[in-house]
Amino acid sequence: MSIGTKVKRFREVRGLSQDELALRLDVAQSTISSIESDKNVPNSLLLNKIARELEVDINELLNEGIQVNISNNKFSDLSSAGTINQYNPVFNMQSPEIAESILKNQEQLTKLIESQNKLIEKLFKK
Repeated sequence: MSIGTKVKRFREVRGLSQDELALRLDVAQSTISSIESDKNVPNSLLLNKIARELEVDINELLNEGIQVNISNNKFSDLSSAGTINQYNPVFNMQSPEIAESILKNQEQLTKLIESQNKLIEKLFKK
């Protein structure tokens, strides 16, 4: 199942429209539409925001072994059934600590960029 398909299904399980999710993520509705239709793949920062907003672990969006069971409004991990993402070993890591470390680093980078943007704004105001 593609990332876009998972985003759509998790969004629907949460009862959100594309417009509502876009508003919460501060992106255009067309961005959500293009992700869900697999025209675009979100960058890691947006994917992290999507996961947080949909209240799922980012690995659930990345790992092919995760599937949404809409009929019960529950999420199922099928990795024990032998579904393994062989094509993207970077995201198919066994260590959640590594993935968490990557996400923390990305969040720190985001904060640094935001700080840099604020400094640039102050410089332009002078």
